[in-house]
Amino acid sequence: MKFYTMLFFICFFIMSQKTQAFNSYPQFKNLPFSLNFDFKYFKTDSNFNADGQKDNLLPGYNFTNLNLNSNLRWQLNSNWAAVGGFNTSSSESNDYAFSRKNSLINKINFGAEYLFINDLWIRWIARLNYTHAVEKIDMASDVVLTSNADNEFNPEILVNIDFEDGIYSFARIGLISRSNGLSSLATYGLGSEIRFSEFGIGASVLGELTIKNDDYSQRSSFRDNYNLKVNAGSKMFNSINPNSNVLEFNFNFLMSQKALLKFYVGSPLIGSNTAAGYYAGLNFNYFFGSVTKKSNLINPSNTNIIRPSRNYDPDNFIFKEKTDDGVNQDYFKPSVGTDADPVILNKPSTGNQQIKIKLRKKKNTKK
Repeated sequence: MKFYTMLFFICFFIMSQKTQAFNSYPQFKNLPFSLNFDFKYFKTDSNFNADGQKDNLLPGYNFTNLNLNSNLRWQLNSNWAAVGGFNTSSSESNDYAFSRKNSLINKINFGAEYLFINDLWIRWIARLNYTHAVEKIDMASDVVLTSNADNEFNPEILVNIDFEDGIYSFARIGLISRSNGLSSLATYGLGSEIRFSEFGIGASVLGELTIKNDDYSQRSSFRDNYNLKVNAGSKMFNSINPNSNVLEFNFNFLMSQKALLKFYVGSPLIGSNTAAGYYAGLNFNYFFGSVTKKSNLINPSNTNIIRPSRNYDPDNFIFKEKTDDGVNQDYFKPSVGTDADPVILNKPSTGNQQIKIKLRKKKNTKK
């Protein structure tokens, strides 16, 4: 037990590499389908070496990557969702003699999400994702890389926490098992957002940590020489035992009750055997579709009882108007079953719920 506790804290506070998993705030709501497009620009002219020190690439050397990830998410019921999509990437490497470019659909991914705890203020979600690489690495070629060209198996646990005053936080921890003898990685994420009626701001720390060494760890110079030839020496892809720790900031804008736009920027702060630099991205999420039984997505266990929730609204997206503005909200709520306000809710043992309203003439208090 102590080993797993130590591993948990290591994943959160030691060096890790940025990870691009699913949305950290998934919505289990009435609209069953959602499209997600994530565009990311990354540029680097330096690396973190094996000792964690930052080294600049050779003079005139730099590496740029443009990445577009497209996913369709299908919410099967109130607890299960399936995700599938593909990744398109374009890379350019420049050195003093050549400029190399390459663009292709390099990944196809499939995944699933399971909401296994849905409490008043906290949600626990299990995720499983498999990524199949379309791109292949040929050490004899001089084609610039757009990915690690490996198949990946990624299980993950995500926790969403809904605090008061519009503060939303998440924590996640997972594992990436990679093919082609590449190292296995522990993944983590920790972040928070504050949301207003139509926009929100947030920050997060994302990363990956090598927990099983690369099969070719003793031949790192062979991999480094190849990266120098095709990637201008950048260790963004095809590096041995990468680790990094990334700080990211984001700004969200609620375009409508079905569409959310997010801008984000970030940079690896510390790391080893990975690229240093900065990135900027744009994420667009759109919900659509319809369901036949709305109550099934509200409460799967009992459709006659609607759970109370401070911020849960299945017909809206993720932002909710705040009501803690000093105004007594009790003035806008009916009292039930009292003499002062004779509104009576009568739910018979069988049949549909009935509402009886008795009106009473207001007494004239003026003299």
